[in-house]
Amino acid sequence: MLELAGIHSHYGRAHILDEVGLAVGRGEVVALLGRNGAGKSTTLKTAIGLVRASRGRIAFAGQDIAGLPPHAICRLGLGYVPEERRIFTDLTVAENLEVGRRPPRAGLPEWTRSALFALFPNLAEMLDRPAGRMSGGEQQMLTIARTLMGNPAAVLLDEPSEGLAPVIVAQMARAVTELKRAGLAVLLSEQNLRFARAVADRAVIIEKGRVRYTGSMDALMADAAARAAYLTV
Repeated sequence: MLELAGIHSHYGRAHILDEVGLAVGRGEVVALLGRNGAGKSTTLKTAIGLVRASRGRIAFAGQDIAGLPPHAICRLGLGYVPEERRIFTDLTVAENLEVGRRPPRAGLPEWTRSALFALFPNLAEMLDRPAGRMSGGEQQMLTIARTLMGNPAAVLLDEPSEGLAPVIVAQMARAVTELKRAGLAVLLSEQNLRFARAVADRAVIIEKGRVRYTGSMDALMADAAARAAYLTV
């Protein structure tokens, strides 16, 4: 569904991503792991077009999307949930959801309000609440729900568990698992190995802008040397 091959990205003269490659299939969750500053967020921003790849190929559903603007990529069915959430704080929960609404896509589940409330029951109780008066966990739920209102075929999640209470992290894990059951491709950037283990099928570890490890989540959990080399602080 989503493939990055030989990706190089820069911030000015700083070379951030160096020959990054990964792929995510339909109904699969891939965890992009690594320490702070490893290049995880830049990888997601490059996939969605917020950072332009200086070299390499990005394909979504078989179509080359490298060089397209973010809004064009989103219209093709690639959703993005940024680490900063970027909700509209002055709008209500209902209004934030309407901002993300897109028509249904053939062969994909339609994310109606009722489907989203089954995924995130908390949101159903605060439709008229301004988003700026929500907790961090509630805002994270709203950001994911707003993205799903676009009926994407694949979703990029940037640090979905960061800074959240354990009970909310558990709810996030259930939501990601439900996205996989619905047939979406999910690429999530994470530092929380426990969360990644709960939801991911495969792991890709990035260090200093280069992919250092690719394998099943089970294989990574059995590889203490890889975890020590690339994930411990």
